[in-house]
Amino acid sequence: MIGPTLFRYIAWRFTKSLIAMMLLLLFLIVTVDFIEGLRKLNDEIDVSVAQVYLISLYTAPFFIDKAFPFACLFATMMTLFQLNSKMELVVARASGVSVWQFLLPISAAAAVIGILAATVYNPAAVSFYQTSLDMKAELFGIRSDTNAKTVSGFWLRQDDGEGRSTIINAKVARDGGKLLDGVRMIRFDEKGLVSQRIDARQAVHHGDRWVLAEATVSDSTQSLAKKASLEVPTNLSAEYLLGVSGDADSTGFWNLRHTAERIRLSGLNHLPYLVQFHSLLALPLFLFAMVLIAASASLRFVRFGQAGRLILGGILGGFVLYASTRLVSSLGNNGIVPPPMAAWSPSLVAVLFGMSILLYQEDG
Repeated sequence: MIGPTLFRYIAWRFTKSLIAMMLLLLFLIVTVDFIEGLRKLNDEIDVSVAQVYLISLYTAPFFIDKAFPFACLFATMMTLFQLNSKMELVVARASGVSVWQFLLPISAAAAVIGILAATVYNPAAVSFYQTSLDMKAELFGIRSDTNAKTVSGFWLRQDDGEGRSTIINAKVARDGGKLLDGVRMIRFDEKGLVSQRIDARQAVHHGDRWVLAEATVSDSTQSLAKKASLEVPTNLSAEYLLGVSGDADSTGFWNLRHTAERIRLSGLNHLPYLVQFHSLLALPLFLFAMVLIAASASLRFVRFGQAGRLILGGILGGFVLYASTRLVSSLGNNGIVPPPMAAWSPSLVAVLFGMSILLYQEDG
């Protein structure tokens, strides 16, 4: 049985490797997003470089959250290669420690990190991401542009009664669809003809009405009227707006089930939120599967060489697992398979597959 000192040593080496991978990802994501933000700066926008960099820092954790499995994969390979290069695993094997025993500290650390990533890091990353969206809207501004692409942004249609309707387009939807930036409303009469067009900087949902700020109204006679504030009636509920504007990936772990229930009551598809909830629950198992895949490549390198090919095999195995997970999640999002099965089955299959490879390598 592996001793507590060796257990802590291997677990700490893995944790340090994982932290190094996360910092590398943080640097890359912040750099790319920062450069993209600088491209948007011009003389008309009063935004400092420091503010752009702060937005990039707030955005990065959200994307790092999606890269946890690959960080775990590379951290495991890095840890085992470092232990192998110093002959520490050779000594451990010679003392009677099996492959399963020296993988136990890495697996335990990965499981703990997976639990913390799902329950603590994910809600924090989502909160930072929402903050970055708010900062972008406030600093860069969302201007109504008549030349904007007609297929972009967020779209809604509401029934105004007596055959009338309104098409709503917004460049950005925030706060569960209750706050729209860069709004354009096209209102139709009972004959289906355009009766009014409204362009506004922002629209806020207040129960039975939209409150528009800095609105420009034009009618069929093409007369223009500018209003600091304008109210437009609506029959759209907050639950409906949440369902059509929300994204399961940008909903924190602790809010997923409640949000799914609200969307279900509105009659919209709530399954993506349940799939995301179970995917986060299955994250420790998913990281364990990545550990096994990385170990199957790293340990074979020690005995037979051919490092490059085996490292590539481990990376490809991780990508195949990730792609399979996304594919099955899509099936769950559309109700083809139950959400728990969509979230848990890829990880379970990968764990069994990784254990089979290690058993074959170790015991033939």
